[in-house]
Amino acid sequence: MNIEYRNKLFDFVMTEALKEYMDIELKEVDEIVAKEPPFEFSPQYKKKMCKIINSVGRKDRIKQIKHIAVKSVVSVAVAVSLIFGGLLTQPEVFAAVQNVFRSVLDKYDKYEFAGEELTVDNFDNSFRLGYVPDGYYLTEGNYSRIFVTLVYSNEVDTIKFKYGISDDWTSYYDNEHNSYDTFYHNGIEYHYYESNNADFYSTLIWYENGYSFSVLAHLPKDEFAKIAENVEN
Repeated sequence: MNIEYRNKLFDFVMTEALKEYMDIELKEVDEIVAKEPPFEFSPQYKKKMCKIINSVGRKDRIKQIKHIAVKSVVSVAVAVSLIFGGLLTQPEVFAAVQNVFRSVLDKYDKYEFAGEELTVDNFDNSFRLGYVPDGYYLTEGNYSRIFVTLVYSNEVDTIKFKYGISDDWTSYYDNEHNSYDTFYHNGIEYHYYESNNADFYSTLIWYENGYSFSVLAHLPKDEFAKIAENVEN
């Protein structure tokens, strides 16, 4: 078996394995969402939000919310908070900067990303980690038209780096078994979930220029920060 054939065979097997892994993750997320009861604001709060929305110029209002599906009053309230910082008083919903919307539920946090910058035609799949701790090397990769997963490994552990087009992308993170923190660097807000169980990954997520990024690893917070601040393309 020549080297070229072996490489093609390895790429095929690895791609299928990663697809199966992602299908399992998506199925678990669907099961979580199905069990979670919908959240509703009070009638008085809805009325107040509608009044605030109507007081804003039509052009500015459309610009702020045109990429947010009006599936619930929560989505509308989050969009308005981009115009009026700090107006939301409900602890269950937070609007982060840079088109990242975080909803805090009983057992998990829901992130919704909205952006206008990217399409499948200008999606850049050349992002790499410019820094990884000593001993880690790029060992796996899965590419699609809108999403990329890269795996860096050493002899005993792995670092997973994921990124894709952010528009309409939704992800979920366990807040029951993780400690949440956030920090800023160069105008970017990073969301950090430190696992309370050594058997599970800690996670760092952020948004930049139309892309949603995440890093999963068994590493301390300062290493996560160093990895995220040294992404290259």
